[in-house]
Amino acid sequence: MRTVASLTDDLLVEILSRLPVKSLRRCMCVSRTWRGIISHPHNRRQLPQTLEGFFYMPESEPAPAPSFTNVTGTGRPLVSPLFSFLPQHQSIFLLSCCNGLLLCRCWEGQDHFHYVVCNPAMEEWVQLPDSVNAGTECMARLGFDPNVSDHFHVFEFSEDHDISHAGMEVYSSKTGEWFHKENGWINTEDDEAFVSLVGHHSGDVFLNGCLHFLTMDPDIVAAVDTEGKTWRKIPVPELCTVGLIQKSQGYLHFVSFLETDDGMVQLVVYVLENYRSQEWILKHSTDASCIFGEREIDLIQAFQWVAMHPDCNMIFLTVGWDNTLVSYDMDHHKVQEICDLGGDDNPRYLPYVPLYSELQTLHV
Repeated sequence: MRTVASLTDDLLVEILSRLPVKSLRRCMCVSRTWRGIISHPHNRRQLPQTLEGFFYMPESEPAPAPSFTNVTGTGRPLVSPLFSFLPQHQSIFLLSCCNGLLLCRCWEGQDHFHYVVCNPAMEEWVQLPDSVNAGTECMARLGFDPNVSDHFHVFEFSEDHDISHAGMEVYSSKTGEWFHKENGWINTEDDEAFVSLVGHHSGDVFLNGCLHFLTMDPDIVAAVDTEGKTWRKIPVPELCTVGLIQKSQGYLHFVSFLETDDGMVQLVVYVLENYRSQEWILKHSTDASCIFGEREIDLIQAFQWVAMHPDCNMIFLTVGWDNTLVSYDMDHHKVQEICDLGGDDNPRYLPYVPLYSELQTLHV
C-alpha cells in the first residue's frame, strides 16, 4: 500500500485507464481517495465509461428538449438535455443512441426537419444531408462502434413500422452520402410479405457490424449490416410479452416475461453466446413478484422496458402510471426504486454511455 500511495494521481489514472469497466468500479471501493480520483470529472474523460443515465421524452410528438436522469436518480444530470450546442431548432426528437453518439430529428418548423448526429459529452455535431424520404418520419437508427472505426452509419427504413419491398436507406459518414438497399429479409415473390417492427420499447442493438431489432409475426430478431449485404433472422423464444434486446458484456441479450403452466409469471433472460449458432441460452429466471411485489401489474399497459446494463447483470424498467424507474440486480435478486420519471404517456428511453473522444466525422 505504501508503494501505491506514493503514486501521483496522474500515474494512477494512467494505470486505471487500462482496466475494464467492471474492475474500475471495484477500485472505487478501495478507499475514499481512489473513489474521488476515479469520479473526478477531469479524470473520467480518460477512464473507461459505463452507463451514466437515460434520456427520455414523450413518444407522441417532438419536445423543445428531452429529459435526462442519472442512473442513480439523484444529482445534477451528467449532460444537459437542452442540447443548446446544436444548430437553432424549434424542437428536437431523439431517435437512437449508440456508444455515446445520438441521432436526432431537429425540427425547424412543423413540416421540416434535419437528421443530426451529435456527441453530447464533447458538444460536437454534424447535420446529415436529406435522404430520399426527406420530410417523412421514418424509423431511423444509428450504428457506431468506436473500437472499430470513427465512422458511423444511419439506417432509415422507408416505412415506420412495416418494412416491405421499399427496403432501407443507409447513410455512411465515410462517404457523406445515402445509398439504397432492397429488403433482404422477405421473399420478393410474395407481394404481401413484410417485416413488422415491435417498436422502440423493445430496443435495438448495433453488434458485430449489424443493426438488430425485434420484429413480430413471428417473433424474431432481424439484423442487417452497414452495407446491406447481410440480412439475418434470428428466432427468439416465444414468450407472453414483448421482449427487450440489449447488448450486455459483449453479448446480445433477450429479456421477457414467461407464463408457466401453473399460471405463474417469470422474468427470463437469455443470452446469445454463440452468434453463429443462433442458440439462446437461459441465463436467469425469477418470479415476476420479486420485481413487482404483491401488486398486480398489467404487463402491457403499466410496465415498460428501459435498458439492460451494458457491463453487469442489471435490468432497468418502469412500473406504474407514474413511470417509476426500477433496477433489478440479477446476481443478488435485489430490486431498487430509483426515481419517478413522471406520467408521460408511452415515453421513449435511451440509455446513455458518454464518449469523451473527438471525432473527425463530427467536424464536417
